[in-house]
Amino acid sequence: MNVTHLSLSVLVAAIMAWPTAVIAGDFKTPVAPEEVLKTSNPIPPTSEVVQEAPSIYENKCSKCHGDKGDGKGSATKGLDVKPRNYRDKNVMEKIPDGQLFWIIANGSDPEATEMSGYKKKLSEEQMWALVHFIRKFTMQ
Repeated sequence: MNVTHLSLSVLVAAIMAWPTAVIAGDFKTPVAPEEVLKTSNPIPPTSEVVQEAPSIYENKCSKCHGDKGDGKGSATKGLDVKPRNYRDKNVMEKIPDGQLFWIIANGSDPEATEMSGYKKKLSEEQMWALVHFIRKFTMQ
């Protein structure tokens, strides 16, 4: 009798979680246009603007992507599609600088995520500086 109750409970939990899993699992990050995708970061990692990137990240990104870049920020509770984990080296090494820049500038899919673009709030230099800063998470 206990095995039957346990099996039924697991089945009910799986059925209830299924729509959320499908929504999150079906999400594909929008891809930057080819010319942007192939663009390397034009800002030298030693430039002055890179020095302000930690502050920009803290103010604009950490609520979702987390202080450690792990995608576990304080604003992620209840999100179907979780923010990218910048610490995952296997994932991050496959993402070109141009793609990161484009998502920072334009945001992700507004139908599926809370990630809005920053092209009206940050300069191109600041967004490229954020790309440098984000890349550092895989080194920690």
